[in-house]
Amino acid sequence: MKTAVITGGNSGMGKATAKLLAQKGYNVIIQGRDENKTNNALNEIKSFSGNQSIEAVHGDISSVAGMKKVISAIKYKTEVVDVLVLSTGVILPNRVVTEDGMEMHFAVQYLCRFAIVQGLMPLLKKSEFARIVHVGAPVSVSAKIYFDDLSLKNNYGMFRAMGQSMLANYLFVQEFTKRNAKEKIVMNMMHVGISKTEAARAHNFLIRLLLKIGGKNPMVSAKNVIYLADNEESNFSGYCLNKPGKPQNKIHIKLDTIIADKLWNKSIELIA
Repeated sequence: MKTAVITGGNSGMGKATAKLLAQKGYNVIIQGRDENKTNNALNEIKSFSGNQSIEAVHGDISSVAGMKKVISAIKYKTEVVDVLVLSTGVILPNRVVTEDGMEMHFAVQYLCRFAIVQGLMPLLKKSEFARIVHVGAPVSVSAKIYFDDLSLKNNYGMFRAMGQSMLANYLFVQEFTKRNAKEKIVMNMMHVGISKTEAARAHNFLIRLLLKIGGKNPMVSAKNVIYLADNEESNFSGYCLNKPGKPQNKIHIKLDTIIADKLWNKSIELIA
């Protein structure tokens, strides 16, 4: 039985993906910050899939200490990871900083993903062919990495923060593919589109209502995640599936290699 680890697996896209992978017979480990909510999601996944091989780990991945706690908990539960789905995300109207002083979008949507991949690499390498999937969105043309002010203390804006964190993930996919070309591990991105998730729970009622009305069911959007995680054809690396629900549409990620290398080295420093 293959093992799939899903961060942010207690809601939205993460939970939808967990349901579908559990239905396919995977041993699934979901991560969530809130223990009660995560345990409720675990029971829901079991009921939906009929698969009882579902486990949960709890931890706040907004801090480096929390990231390391989650990594240790996953290692305690499994010796191999075949699929790693990175589905953590927030959409915050105002600037929020973590206990490490990091801007929340960057910490939750990028840095925790980077840390968990680094921490689970020994388990991913034990798989016959491991797949890492980022749940994400397109990158705006104005997005950049503010190396002199990653926490956006002097330059905050919601779209600026979202753009930086998402661009960081695209750079991560590109650099990971380059650095692990000889490994049987692939990493790709998928565009989730507008889905009914809880990522915008910090926004006002109107924004949440618009997402609820206009968003797709996460179970539909999760089909691209499943394609990247479980399809024999998805043996490529360094791509983004840019059309929700259409896995045949993909683009090769080609960004500034110097910036990608610089971000990788900075990220290693931040999680140390």
